[in-house]
Amino acid sequence: MEGLVVAVENKSDDISDILDSLVSQIQVSGSNCGDCSSFVTQLETLLQWESKATVARAAQVVAELAKSESGRENYGNIAILKILVELIKTKEEDLDILTQVCRALGNICYDNDKGRKFVLDTECLPDLLGVLERSVNETGERGRTLRNVAAGFLLNLLIGQEDIQEKAIELGVTKLLCSVLELDGTVPEGEEASTHVLLILGLLTDSVSPCDSLLDEKLCQVTVRVLGVSSSPEVSELCLELLHGQAENENVKNHLAHAGLCELLVQLLEKHKPLVDDDETRNLMKMACDLIVLILTGDVSMNALYAEGKGKVFQQMVAWLSSGDEDLQITGVLAMGNFARTDKHCIQMVEAGVSKKLLALVEKNNKPSGDIRLQHALLSALRNLVIPRQNKAMVLEDGLVDAVYPMLAIPTFPVVFKLLGTLRMVIDGQESAACKLGRKKDLVTSLVTWCGTEDHPGVQGEANRLLAWLIKNSKDQEVLTTILESGAVPYLVDMLIAEHAVMQNEALLALTLLVTMRLTDAEANLLEAKIGDKLTTLLNDFGPSLTCEMVQNILSLVDQLTKSGVLLYHLVNSGVSRALSKLSSEENVTSINDQITQLTSMLDSG
Repeated sequence: MEGLVVAVENKSDDISDILDSLVSQIQVSGSNCGDCSSFVTQLETLLQWESKATVARAAQVVAELAKSESGRENYGNIAILKILVELIKTKEEDLDILTQVCRALGNICYDNDKGRKFVLDTECLPDLLGVLERSVNETGERGRTLRNVAAGFLLNLLIGQEDIQEKAIELGVTKLLCSVLELDGTVPEGEEASTHVLLILGLLTDSVSPCDSLLDEKLCQVTVRVLGVSSSPEVSELCLELLHGQAENENVKNHLAHAGLCELLVQLLEKHKPLVDDDETRNLMKMACDLIVLILTGDVSMNALYAEGKGKVFQQMVAWLSSGDEDLQITGVLAMGNFARTDKHCIQMVEAGVSKKLLALVEKNNKPSGDIRLQHALLSALRNLVIPRQNKAMVLEDGLVDAVYPMLAIPTFPVVFKLLGTLRMVIDGQESAACKLGRKKDLVTSLVTWCGTEDHPGVQGEANRLLAWLIKNSKDQEVLTTILESGAVPYLVDMLIAEHAVMQNEALLALTLLVTMRLTDAEANLLEAKIGDKLTTLLNDFGPSLTCEMVQNILSLVDQLTKSGVLLYHLVNSGVSRALSKLSSEENVTSINDQITQLTSMLDSG
């Protein structure tokens, strides 16, 4: 220190050697350099020295000192910061100076709001991005070092600064970061720069809405490439986190699917699954699995990976249905549900035996003690697979009803919701299956209970709909007996004024069949449920939006109800005739006005 004072006063050639010695000593002992105020003055002078080598070494001393909290406080003062920032703003050409100045400023801004604020107030962000751009155009080790320290400085500058992050995006930082990642992400010596870039991208993507993702096609490709070659656990994790956080965006899903991410993740998961032995690696594995499923939720990306049933990802997902690892198995099941989003896929998948594999898993996991995630995923996939008409009989023959029936005992509403939806879908047009289920008193009793639940509207709606579909698809006296004895009629009547038109229509059809086949038996229940009041509400509140087909279904139901003298009296007193007359003035029912008039006349005369 004393020698430095003398050397500065004499402008000695020994200054560089003394600074080199200081750097070495600071690296060993930290920032304890004696008289701080005296040394700060020396550094201010040396940072403005004529020799570029001396300026670079002086900046290096500041960078080393600023690695500690006390060093940032003592040497990150306004005078030194002004000089350092000015060196960047004057577009200094010397690579060594730029490298050490970026190191110094980056270290001073680390966990230091005061230093960060001063640097930001100088509005040097465009100049820093200029340095980053310069580093991208520099080859060799010196270029890589500059990229690393410039990215590190940018990271420390942007932390917690949302306004500045947005400005950086406007200034085109994303393209620069992509270039740095492309240059350094695929070589071991570029690991630190890659880490900085991925952390910055994580910050920036948090400040942008998912619908405006920063990840364009090029950045997606580069990130996938880095993930594929990196041997650094930290870099791999950051790549996964970045992609996982942006994969809700449809464009990003497509970019990642075409960049081969899912194939890569499958390969990495297969390679590393024997090494998953702690919570941290298990969480990484789950994130990778989630990412595959997320990409499959996009229509374009899903179709690309299905590839007419020949896609490597699709085939591996089918193989995972038999995996001994529960996370891979659940991922396989969730993937099946996503691939089964078109009739064509569903038909091909059932023909290929996918439904049989799923049913085999259901049989092992259909008790309350089973894994809820797996149960939910299995039912979702099966529900999708049985939507095409030609699949229903095949999957029923494979034993769907017997496999899923024990799941009625599972008390978890999300599983119940999927179970009821699966049963409703598979009985559509399947009279035998509808009869088999509709005659099961325990099922119908459970449905009636769920019709009255307020805890899960989805379960409530599905329970009502399944009751209606059991009647419509079975047209069976024994099923109707079970329905009547279980107390289901009031819920079917309430369904007439459900929020959704499709449920209203389903209730109309089910009730029409019920009163056509069992009017006398249903009479008391219908009166108690005040079916006339519900029909009047349906006509008055939903009249203008009712389709002509629905109005015809209402007329059919009312016509059947009038065959009971008690119910005819109830309908008249409930105002059904007035509601129908009012409806006849609506444009949507002009073609059936004669039918409405005829029925209202009968009601009025009755």
